[in-house]
Amino acid sequence: MSRLPYRLSVCAKKLVKDYCGEGVTHLLSLEDPGTPKATPDWFRGIHRQLHFHDVDSVQEARALRATAPTEDQVSSILEFGDECRKASQAGPVHLLVHCYAGASRSPAACYALAAQVLGRGHAADALQLVLGLEPDAFPNRLVVSHADKLLQFGGELIQGLKPLRKQFDEAVDDWIKERNPGNPDVQ
Repeated sequence: MSRLPYRLSVCAKKLVKDYCGEGVTHLLSLEDPGTPKATPDWFRGIHRQLHFHDVDSVQEARALRATAPTEDQVSSILEFGDECRKASQAGPVHLLVHCYAGASRSPAACYALAAQVLGRGHAADALQLVLGLEPDAFPNRLVVSHADKLLQFGGELIQGLKPLRKQFDEAVDDWIKERNPGNPDVQ
């Protein structure tokens, strides 16, 4: 992460233990509601935990009876990023962000954090930083939407996701067609 003032890592919850000995100073846990705070035994830094489900819209949350990420929670993520940036002036900082799978919520938080540092006009660079950390990342759209609003990016962060979402949609379409050969209803 040469363009960020701190080292940023992202992973699935089950892989957090692999970061023991990696100099992690800050830990951000994005958990499902009701998950107890479980700071790893080896970790001696600052641990923040937020609770919300991996849903892309308030409507989806309602339909699934889930808890959507809020603007306040994303604001908390960005505040934690500011804390890391300030702490990096006194020495090396390594922020590890995790969620259950390490594919949606935590990459969305990392995308927001990278954009916060890189500034407007650099959404693509911020997303590339995240994809360099986790090539299979598919950032949570609602987290990104809240970050875009809070950072006053005017839709730039959401626009940055479009190529990734298009690639995903095409892969899903191809997968469906492969499993339904000769079915005229599957186009």
